[in-house]
Amino acid sequence: MMWSNQHSCGRVFGALMVLLSFCIGSHAATTDLTFFENKIRPLLADQCYSCHSAKAEKTKGGLRVDSLESLLKGGDSGPALVPGDAEKSLLIKAVRYVDPDLQMPPKGKKLSERQIADLTQWVKAGAPWPETDKAAVRPTKVSHEIAEKDRSWWAFQPIRRPEPPLVTRKSQIVNPIDSFIRAELDAKHLKPNPPATKRELIRRAYFDLIGLPPTPEQIAAFEKDKSPDAWAQLIDHLLSLPQYGERWGRHWLDVARFAQSNGYERDGEKPESWRYRDYVVRAFNEDKPYDQFIREQIAGDELERVTFDSIIATGFHHLGVRDDEPDDKRMAEFDELDDMLSTTGSAFLGLTIG
Repeated sequence: MMWSNQHSCGRVFGALMVLLSFCIGSHAATTDLTFFENKIRPLLADQCYSCHSAKAEKTKGGLRVDSLESLLKGGDSGPALVPGDAEKSLLIKAVRYVDPDLQMPPKGKKLSERQIADLTQWVKAGAPWPETDKAAVRPTKVSHEIAEKDRSWWAFQPIRRPEPPLVTRKSQIVNPIDSFIRAELDAKHLKPNPPATKRELIRRAYFDLIGLPPTPEQIAAFEKDKSPDAWAQLIDHLLSLPQYGERWGRHWLDVARFAQSNGYERDGEKPESWRYRDYVVRAFNEDKPYDQFIREQIAGDELERVTFDSIIATGFHHLGVRDDEPDDKRMAEFDELDDMLSTTGSAFLGLTIG
């Protein structure tokens, strides 16, 4: 099995939580370029670039902080940075407010203890900076305030049953959904199309539910059936066919970024991925409750009652692209974890959190 214990959902989900905490502000002692990009560059851009960058209207004190070369060169007071030695770095002295005549940022806007600690950690680690980086951008102010527009995002709203709008010609309303359609048509001064013929109805039902057309014999039989529940019986019949899950399961497989190969140049096979595909098709055909469908995919090996299906469902975490010949193994590992995190958010939360 591709999803053996080494790929168990518990381990994967635990890794996801580590990655998530890192993304939202974990202060783990990371000293590589990722730490620089997540902590140091945003700090410099937000607090220093307006006065000490290539795009500042006037570079104060002759100092720029938008490149490692500029920091090493320094300004009027000398080199701002001694990689590996925070105590000898003027940058660290300035943000600590050690010298009343050398304070950054000035005017009582001292950095927080956490920000100072991050800068100090970065300098002690040798001040890693991307070798090919030549970017010098203006700071971007990021608001952490949750606006009313954010709170009204559809994914945060409780499920409600809306009241059907009041419409004219109530005799034409067969289903509550008709009221919503009719209200929109009335608002645009449009007339509804005439009712579909039985031939049109059966073709629509077949194409929508199983993706295949009815045979001439099936069309003729439906047209001849005058029973009041002929339409309901047709729908029940189509929902009972295996082709229903095959057609509609494809939509979920797109959400889960299902593929039977890893991508990249080699595009190696995922030998057992078909099991997840068949699980999804089965779930649709068995009308599996959606909450169970979610639990099995996120943590199917951690449920109170673990089943063969719930183990297969955790393949959801392993369906993305996978570089089996990475230049940087560590980066490839985190790219895979980021893919899992991003897909989990977009599939189940209605949020892109990659």
